[in-house]
Parts: sequence; structure tokens; C-alpha cells
Amino acid sequence: MMSLHLVNDTGGLLRARRYVRTLGEAFTIAERLESVGLRPNVVRSGPKYLVYITTEDLLKLAEGDGDIRRAVALYLAEKAKNGTPRQEEIAEKILCTPFFYLISPPRSRHCYALADIELTCRV
Repeated sequence: MMSLHLVNDTGGLLRARRYVRTLGEAFTIAERLESVGLRPNVVRSGPKYLVYITTEDLLKLAEGDGDIRRAVALYLAEKAKNGTPRQEEIAEKILCTPFFYLISPPRSRHCYALADIELTCRV
């Protein structure tokens, strides 16, 4: 089980992450993720280790699993509605990608996410 996290980087990112106590646990999780074609990263974070996958890999994983796709959309919708101004900006940017369109909104400048929210997207 991994949790979702918005990263306030230069462009803003979404990551799925998991903290573990030992390096062995981190490598075990990383090997499982690699076995399904993802590129996990393992870094030390204080006394623990962090295993995470980037937005690209998370969306690739969500393409094949509707439950993951919906969980990502709901997380982003929550951040778009109730996050900090920077979280709102990052979440809206990700939600306005073609991956989350239910209809083809670039002409209408609106995107409708799986989480039933409406955003005005800049095209």
C-alpha cells in the first residue's frame, strides 16, 4: 500500500510513496514494482527509507486499473478543492491532462475528471 503525495517542485509532481524501516524492505518493494514495469526510486529519509514512483509511472499503473485511476482522481480533486494554493495549482494542472478527460474538452476549455469536478483548463 502506497500513499499519494503532491510535491512542490518547479512544475509540481504527484508521487506514490511508502516509508519503510529497513533498506531490505525498501528493495523488496522496489523489486515488486519493477516486476510490473515501473521504475521505483529508493532514498533515505531521516531514519527510514522512502520508496516512490513518479507521476509518469503512477499514471501508467492507473491506465490498467480503474480503482487506482479513480483513487488518483479523487485525491487530486480533494487537493484542487481544499489544498493550499500551490497544491490546488498542481492538482488542477495534473487533472487537466488528457489522461483524466471523460470527454474531449480541449475545444471547450473544460475538463471533467473522474471525481465529478469541473475545472477550467488552459489550453
